[in-house]
Amino acid sequence: MTAVSWPKRTIKRLAALALLVVAVVLFIMSPFYARAILWGLNKIPVTVNQVAAASQKGDGRIEEVDQPEPGSPEWQQQQQQIAEQQAQQLLKEFDQQEAAQKDPQPKDSANGTTSESTDKAQNVPSLAETLAKLQDDYLQDSSQVQKQSANAASNHTDSNQPAKQNIAKKLNKNQAHVIVVLGGGLGRDAMHNIVVNAYTRMRLEKAVRQKQHNPLPILLSGVEAPYMQNWLKAHQVDARLMENRSMNTCENTRFSALLLQKKGGAPRVELITDAYHMPRARRLFAMNGIDTIPVVAPLPNAPTRWKPSKSNLMHSRRATYEAIASIRDLWFGETNCREVP
Repeated sequence: MTAVSWPKRTIKRLAALALLVVAVVLFIMSPFYARAILWGLNKIPVTVNQVAAASQKGDGRIEEVDQPEPGSPEWQQQQQQIAEQQAQQLLKEFDQQEAAQKDPQPKDSANGTTSESTDKAQNVPSLAETLAKLQDDYLQDSSQVQKQSANAASNHTDSNQPAKQNIAKKLNKNQAHVIVVLGGGLGRDAMHNIVVNAYTRMRLEKAVRQKQHNPLPILLSGVEAPYMQNWLKAHQVDARLMENRSMNTCENTRFSALLLQKKGGAPRVELITDAYHMPRARRLFAMNGIDTIPVVAPLPNAPTRWKPSKSNLMHSRRATYEAIASIRDLWFGETNCREVP
């Protein structure tokens, strides 16, 4: 009896195990597996590091053109050119005021003096004052120069200024300062040329549509950035901000934050990546002091509504990878992440 019952129990156990494996496979091939993991990923809190956020406190103007580092030879040459231009402008004004002072003006009926020439004489700066102003202008650093330019622009009296401000607020619908597109990989075309793969291409397509909706500068992040820029240029979109040193998501966020800090600061950005990558990318951006507005890009194969399908496997794979990466980051931290580019 014992010899007969043992094979039956083994067969039952193997059958139950086979049914369990089939159920797991069907569950992974269904859209519910990826949805369940995505639900859990979105439950991880995203809190902006306020210490790091202090370095992103800018005026919202992202400089798309590279500026020389303060103290560098290029910066000193730029400052010298600015000082020379200011000197020429001041001397020109000084000459004009002197010429205006020498012109004969109608005398005042009471005291026989020219009232306008007296007023202009009081307003003419002395040569010492002019040289002192030139010296102060030359010694000021780049941030002060930019601040003075911003103040001059804000103080400029323009009858259309309120209308322009309202238009700017309408264009920037969510107070973001830049659109950040994370690279999703590269591939090769039929001619074996290196091009963006399907994941990256769909993120770029989303960026083009998003820029039409909210016209902001685009920052491309990842080693794929030059190829991403080529794709955008082929579609009549120019992205002048490129971070092309990062090799993973942690470096994407860290190096992009450093670049934005250098360009003037961006406390809030629109972030474009796929739905499974979004929670981890947002959390890492928050650690670097940047608040993110998620703009989800689709994946190449859309999931089915309920039935198992091979097209769901890609979503299940992406969800599993991001779940493991998020658990690793929360428990052990990101180890493969350089401090600087």
